[in-house]
Amino acid sequence: MLILPKMPSLPHLVLGTSGHVDHGKTALVQALTGIDADRLAEEKRRGITIDLGFAHMELESIRIAFVDVPGHERFVHNMLAGISGLDAVLLVIAADEGVMPQTREHLHICRLLGVQRGLLVLTRCDKVDDPEMLDLCADEVRELVKDTFLAEAPLLRTSTKTREGLDELKNALLQIASETHRPNSDRPFRLDVDRSFGIKGFGTVVTGTVRSGNLKLEEEVWQWPLQHQRRIRSLQVHGIPVEQIWAGERAAINLSQISVEEIQRGDQLAAANSLLTSYLLDGELEALEDLSSPLCHRERVQLHLGSASVPARLIPLEEAQLAPGETGLVQLRLEQELSSRHGDRFLIRGRSPLRTLGGGTVLDAAPNKSRRLRQERAQRLRQLSQGSLSEQIQSATWLQGLRGTSLAELALRTPGSTKALQKEVAGLLSRQVLVQAGQPQALLFHPEHLERVRRFVQRQLDQQHQEFPEREGLPVAALQGKLQRIFPLTGVSEGLLKFFERQQLCSRRGEFYALPSHQAQQGKTAVTQLEALLALLKEGGFQPLRQTQLLEQAGLDERTALPLLKQAAFHKQLVRVAEDLWYLPPQLEHFREQLQQWFSTHETISVIECKKLLQTGRRHALELLEYADRQYWTRRIDNHRVPAKLLY
Repeated sequence: MLILPKMPSLPHLVLGTSGHVDHGKTALVQALTGIDADRLAEEKRRGITIDLGFAHMELESIRIAFVDVPGHERFVHNMLAGISGLDAVLLVIAADEGVMPQTREHLHICRLLGVQRGLLVLTRCDKVDDPEMLDLCADEVRELVKDTFLAEAPLLRTSTKTREGLDELKNALLQIASETHRPNSDRPFRLDVDRSFGIKGFGTVVTGTVRSGNLKLEEEVWQWPLQHQRRIRSLQVHGIPVEQIWAGERAAINLSQISVEEIQRGDQLAAANSLLTSYLLDGELEALEDLSSPLCHRERVQLHLGSASVPARLIPLEEAQLAPGETGLVQLRLEQELSSRHGDRFLIRGRSPLRTLGGGTVLDAAPNKSRRLRQERAQRLRQLSQGSLSEQIQSATWLQGLRGTSLAELALRTPGSTKALQKEVAGLLSRQVLVQAGQPQALLFHPEHLERVRRFVQRQLDQQHQEFPEREGLPVAALQGKLQRIFPLTGVSEGLLKFFERQQLCSRRGEFYALPSHQAQQGKTAVTQLEALLALLKEGGFQPLRQTQLLEQAGLDERTALPLLKQAAFHKQLVRVAEDLWYLPPQLEHFREQLQQWFSTHETISVIECKKLLQTGRRHALELLEYADRQYWTRRIDNHRVPAKLLY
């Protein structure tokens, strides 16, 4: 048995490089780590980074991983695939060239995707002889990053040739590592796949930065958006086998029974039921200030989320277009399914020409398509973006309409932790701000949408009362069946009807639902028919006619007579002892008295003894004793009955 060495629990940091093409990003990483991140033959031939490269180092007991991204504008899509999950970024500017177009674009991208810390690194300082030119370059960089997350970042002057400034850079990396905090460690495991390749004898290996949670060898993992379960053969961090990987680590996962073609960059590995999958995304988008024109309705864009890149149409939700520098609510209609959750950062780029247009945050990862929600959608999305947790829960539930949402799904539609959501939802339910229905999976509904269901139920009951005023109401099974077409999950329709009962919007009367104001109005014919049925049953004594014989003798069909019998049972004029056997309450009370008298002189009673006592048939005697068991008048022991607690 292979025993994997346990890696020491070292602090870890994931850094990404960014900057213009050929500004020395890869050389800087190699000078720090000793690893050449350019792995493709074409990269080595052309001297530029084309795809993502990876390197790592250990610095004073801190494990640092580098994601080296391409700087050329044609390969920005590759750069975007590697930037998710970064703790910090190194914005690299060549001192002999200064700020260039991709320097600006990479800075925009890092800011829009929520990177919050980093360092400014001037490279190739050995190529600039004039100190004033270096100062001018530094001033240009400071001007570029003012009012951004790098405004207060240290600016380091380096040279990979002379190794100038590398020690200072390492000290700055240690400082960033000490300030790094990972708020997603309590969330389910999630990793964006940025590489997929095969190793002979091992099979398919995928790599990526663990965005949240942790994963053990024996745990299950799912491939998204396909939602296929995958089995793990082994885990590695920086080439070392481990038993568990954690949020913030660069990890390699060896998967079994899957080809390289079946999982590619853009896929995600995550826990079951931890993401939402849809062809739609609602979010808040910031358009870049330097755009030459506004973002228009149905404009074709390329959406980048995690390591995925998907063509989409942009739909502004508040105005017809989004002007440069503005932030607004949008819907993205995707050409491929995408898996995400509330709070994910995304970026959009133009398709022709290739340029970054803006970026933002996912507010609703799987929007409801109902047109009824259009008018208030923007207002509710605003609350999802800026409201309190209570307002976010209410808005997320409202946006699902009659689909409802579960507590587990709310964790994907709001920023709250499971514990905080449970506490807040309990309060909202107690105040009836939300309604819960269904078992075993309870769904939450917003009362505004249940108003439509209430009107539907009342229409059904009102129609029943008008067509059949003599009946007690609409059968429970019939009304639940109508609601199950809208709410197919088990227990939801029953739960909603109970809610309407508590609100006194309808009332349950035995096997019927009715409006509270409804009173069954029997016509003269129905009264006469019921009296005939009751008389025949009374005449039978302890051996009344079976239901089929009863209806034949009364000259009634089942459709006419059965509602009369059930209505009489509801009004306690009859008791249904068996499926086809009815008794009048006085008959059953007389039976009880007979039992009391019998047990005054006997300890037990059998079916044969009951038959003789009541002067009835064996089947009638058996069904009466079974009824007595259900009423706790008797208790069965083998083939005999003894007195029970409610007999006297």
